[in-house]
Amino acid sequence: MMKKKLAVLVLALCVAGAVLSGCGQTEAGESGRQPENQTEIQAPASQPEQEENSAESPAEGGVETSKEANVFTGWLPAGVEQVMAETEANPELEQAIIDYYEIPEESWGTTKYYYNYVDLNGDGKEEILAVVMGPYTSGSGGSSLLWVLPHADMAVNQAFTLINTPIIVTKEATNGQEFGAKGLIVQRSGGGGETEFVLLTCSDGIYKGAGDGEVLDSLDGVEGTAIICNDLIADMENGDYLTLEKVSSAS
Repeated sequence: MMKKKLAVLVLALCVAGAVLSGCGQTEAGESGRQPENQTEIQAPASQPEQEENSAESPAEGGVETSKEANVFTGWLPAGVEQVMAETEANPELEQAIIDYYEIPEESWGTTKYYYNYVDLNGDGKEEILAVVMGPYTSGSGGSSLLWVLPHADMAVNQAFTLINTPIIVTKEATNGQEFGAKGLIVQRSGGGGETEFVLLTCSDGIYKGAGDGEVLDSLDGVEGTAIICNDLIADMENGDYLTLEKVSSAS
């Protein structure tokens, strides 16, 4: 009887030792591999430190960005969802841009565009807001914006100037109607004036331009969706953008 008890005790001690030994190897293995994986996948490895640095060091014009993720991290309020621009080239949209601005073929490769699908009046039909940047569409105050209707053969409904990204599409219609047009909030700068935020409202199917928008004292309480939330500086450095040069091969 005594021998059986000793045998059981020895067996229990062996099993406990094996479990403790195995746990120690697992923890050591994970803590040993993780920095290597982070170094290979993320460069640099310290993500939290990068975010603190980006928040303290805004890019030109006071705009804060996160170059690692190519995501804009600047002035957008907490109640606004951030959406990156579409990454797939859109030949029909490209052709509409070329036709509207009469951009010659030699400038297609230097004309960049960003776009998102939106529903500005809540009717369930997708529209496109496309920011176009290039020698024919940009200046010191910003770039051009096209409001395009895919359901109407890519017809240009309206063109804007002096546009900077991102663009906030307000959650509610500015006229209070269920299917009324939502507002657009943009950052207006350049021309020696102070940087300010303006609300563009729509009347009879046409929005006010950036130069005529209502100046907002604060963005507190603003809700909606911000489109084209790309870090443009990082995109230009990395070549992460769309140009019009693919039109020639698609046509």
